[in-house]
Amino acid sequence: MFKQLRDLFRRTEPAKERLKLTIDELPAWLDAREEEIREELSDATAPSREAISGTLVHLREAVASIEAGGDEEGVHPRLRDISRKALPQFTKSMAQILSREPSGDPETFYSTSAEILKSALKALKGQGKYLSALYPDEMKEVRTAVRDLGREINTMTEVVARARADRHQVEDVRKSYELLARAREEHAAASGQVRECRTAIEEAEGKIRETQKDLAALKLRPDYAHKREVEEKIRELDAMDEEARREVAALRTPAIHVFRKAEKVAGKAGDGAMAAAIGRVLDAYTGSLPDDEESPVNLTEAVMPVTLAMIQRGDLTLKNQEEINLFSDPDTLPAGIRRVLHRQREVREQRATLQETHAALPGVIDEQRLTATLAELQREREAKAAARTRAENQREMSQASYGAERETLRSRAAALAGQEMEVDVPDLLPPVS
Repeated sequence: MFKQLRDLFRRTEPAKERLKLTIDELPAWLDAREEEIREELSDATAPSREAISGTLVHLREAVASIEAGGDEEGVHPRLRDISRKALPQFTKSMAQILSREPSGDPETFYSTSAEILKSALKALKGQGKYLSALYPDEMKEVRTAVRDLGREINTMTEVVARARADRHQVEDVRKSYELLARAREEHAAASGQVRECRTAIEEAEGKIRETQKDLAALKLRPDYAHKREVEEKIRELDAMDEEARREVAALRTPAIHVFRKAEKVAGKAGDGAMAAAIGRVLDAYTGSLPDDEESPVNLTEAVMPVTLAMIQRGDLTLKNQEEINLFSDPDTLPAGIRRVLHRQREVREQRATLQETHAALPGVIDEQRLTATLAELQREREAKAAARTRAENQREMSQASYGAERETLRSRAAALAGQEMEVDVPDLLPPVS
């Protein structure tokens, strides 16, 4: 019954109101929290700092009192000598250690004090351990002061560690805030690039359609029909040139076979000059025949009598009807070569003239210009499409990063506040379709 009455009339503590901040208010709140951490650290360490300063004064006095002398009665001479030798080194070392005065903010004060303690402990374990026999009371005061110094530094250690942990939390929240801001900027920049690329693609596609229309209209112009007529004539000449090449091959292939055997026969007969002459014919036939049609013809005519004589003597045997037809008399092969090369040269000259006419036609010039323009526009469209894809990927990554970092920031901010906390982080703007 008493417990029920107590619970009934117990004063209930008001519920702690949830802290609410907008993302824009967060930096100022972090600055205030950081200042609060500094003030809490200063207030919490003030007693220890004051105590440490007083302890150091006392420690300096205790070290100074050692130099005034000690009680040497009852001390073994060996220990007395050791103590006397250790005394100057100890007092000099301690004077140097205690010449530093901790100051500044609490953490700087703490660091300096910790270094003084570390050095003092080292001095006590070093030369100081030899002085207790000769200076028992003075060294007791020194050790007591060092112990007091250590106790206050230990007290500060906990407070400083807590402040550093709180400050680290502030830094984590700031980092999340900066990452959010960066993700937002990257998202906005990527969205802008997507819009720019989309506009550029639409412009390029519009120009492509216009260029394609111009090309289609070009093909309806009267002068374009003349262009087609010229191109048809050029194709006819190309076919004639190809036919001439086949005729040249039909003459050259069996002739090469016969002249190679003739060259060997002349060489075996010791007629070096004739072998060389036949070799020049072979060079002309196996390479590209020169533009001067008389050159291969003259070379052929020069060696035909000797080649026919080899055939008549039986030194050179013809293998098939083609060889027999070409080497039955001295004129058939040279005349055939001359005729085909002459026709080929005429065809190529006509083609060159028609090609110049074709290149100067307005329809050709306009078509080349429009085709080049169309190709450039298509390349531009493809480049912008690739850029848009990259920007869309970047936008998606920044959006994912923004969502993840938003939750991290809220969690870190609540941990720093030590209570329920709501940080209003707006959503990113949706992409414009």
